[in-house]
Amino acid sequence: MNNALMETFGLAGKVALVTGGGSGLGYAMANCLALARAKVIITGRRKKLLDEACEKIGSGVSGKVFDVTSTEKTSGFVQEIVNENGSLDILINNAGVHCKKPIENVTMADLKSVLDVHLFGAYALTQAVVPFMKARKDGSIIFISSMSAFIGLTNVSAYSAAKAAVLGLVKTISGEVAGDGIRVNAIVPGFIDTPMFREVTDADPERKKKILGHTPMGRFGSPEDIGWAAVYLSAKSSRFVTGTALMVDGGCAIGF
Repeated sequence: MNNALMETFGLAGKVALVTGGGSGLGYAMANCLALARAKVIITGRRKKLLDEACEKIGSGVSGKVFDVTSTEKTSGFVQEIVNENGSLDILINNAGVHCKKPIENVTMADLKSVLDVHLFGAYALTQAVVPFMKARKDGSIIFISSMSAFIGLTNVSAYSAAKAAVLGLVKTISGEVAGDGIRVNAIVPGFIDTPMFREVTDADPERKKKILGHTPMGRFGSPEDIGWAAVYLSAKSSRFVTGTALMVDGGCAIGF
């Protein structure tokens, strides 16, 4: 790749934090960011999982155990990363939990547990990194939303509420910090072919058929599709992109 392409699409010299980076889409994004030459820190609650992910990805990636719901510790955690790495240029709010229940069975504790991770945890991290990005007049903050914020997926009311709230944050925060060189966007993954997703759909062929019937491209996405979307939104290539939700869904949101 020539110098102009590397400068536009590469991430050399950038420091990225990916929450929930030990597995799934978080792992895929961390891997793609590392391939684009960013220095990547992945977080999660399980040290073994983080260590295994770092070993698989290789050089340029390190892991730090951190629970995003420990919001009273968030500011100190971010300061520690900046002290160790000199900057924090990219934040990907990916950590998440699920809750699949009919509305009448969702408890307030269920709702709180989902919001604590997807909304409050992501908000606290974003709030903590903004001052450092403002000082450098540069930064990219990425939230991970969901198809459930756009289409009526059943039995995930708590999850869809959190993922819709994320889109509100993107619109508001992006307007507040755009003048400081900080871009704030969301990635909206469609149905992605992960081992967990495959396990569910292989056991429910009718559901699999229904999903594919609503996806004009006629296939599931790969984790790397989300990973490269994260690289694009982190790099100079998207320097005029902010406040948007990038659908990576094979057309599912407009499927019929």
